[in-house]
Amino acid sequence: MTFQTFLITARGQVMVALMVGVYLVTATRSHSNQMVISTTGNRNTYSAMNVVYQLAYLIVQLPTGLFADRLNPVTSLAVIMAGLAATAAVSPFALIHLSSWSWTPWSSAIPVLVTGAVYAVNGALAGSWWPFMNVMLSNWAPPDELAYMYSTISTGVPGGIVAGNLFTGFFYALHGCDFGYSFFVMSGFCLAWSVAWFFTCHHHPADDPGCRPSELERLVTSLQAKAQLPVPWTKIVTSLPVWSVMLANFGSTVFYTVLIMYMPVYLKYTMHVDIVENGLMSTLPSLGQIAVMFTAGKCASIAQAKDWFDASDIRKVFSCIGMAIPAILISVATVIPNIYIFYSFLVISYSISGSVFSGFRVSQMEMAPNFVAVITAICDIFGSLAMNLTHIAFILTFGQSTDQVAWNEICWYLSGILILCLVPFVLFGSSKTQSWNASKTTAINEPI
Repeated sequence: MTFQTFLITARGQVMVALMVGVYLVTATRSHSNQMVISTTGNRNTYSAMNVVYQLAYLIVQLPTGLFADRLNPVTSLAVIMAGLAATAAVSPFALIHLSSWSWTPWSSAIPVLVTGAVYAVNGALAGSWWPFMNVMLSNWAPPDELAYMYSTISTGVPGGIVAGNLFTGFFYALHGCDFGYSFFVMSGFCLAWSVAWFFTCHHHPADDPGCRPSELERLVTSLQAKAQLPVPWTKIVTSLPVWSVMLANFGSTVFYTVLIMYMPVYLKYTMHVDIVENGLMSTLPSLGQIAVMFTAGKCASIAQAKDWFDASDIRKVFSCIGMAIPAILISVATVIPNIYIFYSFLVISYSISGSVFSGFRVSQMEMAPNFVAVITAICDIFGSLAMNLTHIAFILTFGQSTDQVAWNEICWYLSGILILCLVPFVLFGSSKTQSWNASKTTAINEPI
């Protein structure tokens, strides 16, 4: 059970636990990515591994979305994290021969196949995490606190990138090219979280003996009771609000993929920063985003609690801040000749993009509480497609290019994608509960 304390509520403890979980889920990937690019020195291998990760992530989305609303998210999240602990422990052995592998016909495929298998398992586990996590959060977050709780939990995305990068830089400085120790530490953290989560957290507030009566009353009265209903696929796939969130997620994910997953590439090959400094400098965009996510989440929740704006308008405002402003900044960055100032603009742009976690990403949990997992899965499918297409575009279009001109072109493409994907959400996005969230019988019997 959660612990009764005046310092933090039961829902606050669930929020912190999920935030730490997201830190670990993201850190396992960023740590592996830093290691692959530093060990192989080949960006095609780096991109290929991430394509494998995202394909596995994509494949599990619909199956997870269909069952996550019906399974216990506490047990499911504990199992997922235990799986990540296992793959982290295996990773140094899988990667031991990757440094000598090359993209040649006579090179043995075993090292890259084994590494790809590890990436695939990690991708499947991470893909399963988000639908279950959103179901858990929707069971514990009052409507006027949802933006704050979700954005706080989601700081684990940039925070996990920071942790993974710092792990790499720190252990590289201590042990040269031996990354094995850091993988084992990561595995221990994941296993510890899995055990602690399983034995302390509960599916619903009513099941938690550590939830104080006053808090339980607030949660019971503010949270809408969920029903297990058949998925209204036709309504969902023809819903403009759902499509607007999917498109916004697509554009935001392309931006995320380039500015975070290829930031180590830019630092190493264009700015010629070594691995220790790379690990530190790669954390700057994430640290900035963490600050923005906390601030935006708090502001959005205050605006909603005080009823200053409609929830849908709040989501649109923060989506514009997180997508339109970065689009402008990275366009301006292309006319700046100094690469360090250019990098600073990228850092600021990515930091501001954290506002979307109080924008359209919250709408996907508000529009249909009975189908949170399904909508999360559908939106993540678009996010996975965006990430895969970005990796493939890098391999086919920019290849091993290291000059600044190529990165200027990338910024122009990113700017256009952000604006194009934001406009539909501004026009059609909605946080209002959709009519297809309830069965026809329930809707008919509701009082007018």
